[in-house]
Amino acid sequence: MNFLAHCVIPERAAPGADPDLIAGGFIGDFIKGRVPDDLPAGLAAGIRLHRRIDAYSNRHPLIRRSCERFPPELRRFAPIFVDVVADHLLAVHWHRFHPADLPSFTAGAYRAIGPHRQRLSDGGRRFYRYMVEVDLLADYRHAAAMHRALGGVLRRLGREALHREAVEAVEAQRAGLAADFLDYFPDLIRHASEWLDAESLSRPVAAVS
Repeated sequence: MNFLAHCVIPERAAPGADPDLIAGGFIGDFIKGRVPDDLPAGLAAGIRLHRRIDAYSNRHPLIRRSCERFPPELRRFAPIFVDVVADHLLAVHWHRFHPADLPSFTAGAYRAIGPHRQRLSDGGRRFYRYMVEVDLLADYRHAAAMHRALGGVLRRLGREALHREAVEAVEAQRAGLAADFLDYFPDLIRHASEWLDAESLSRPVAAVS
């Protein structure tokens, strides 16, 4: 999943939970290796949930089906494309998954992330500032933003020449990709909710003085 999905999943899996859980969903893309011991509990849980969702989605049969919709020459990049497309489809079908309007949610997500932005690398902080300035998460509802994100992925991979082919493949398979997404995204939320419930039960409760 991509940035918008990783902010929405914890919020829908645990409505009213610590905003640090949402922040961890975003920051999880920028913290590699062992989760630092000095993080606030909610932030650490959000990062671990991010990793859990990535692991679960990587083996999800409907996400694999989405990957198989891409032509063979693009298939090696398909899991990354599906992540980007998922953010677009989430934004397009927003009210199926969230009662608030999309810009209100994204504004709250930026507020949740802001206090922790110093934990990001220089590049991560630059990306955060850009994301807030243009409201990138809400912009994903526009196909053009999704197309630009595909280009950014391919540029980082040194395969920018495939951009047009990738966009054409996404648009040719849009209906199938959307059908897959509408089936698998609720399952990701359910999985996240179950994982968070299990995590809360597995962690010791502090004694009350």
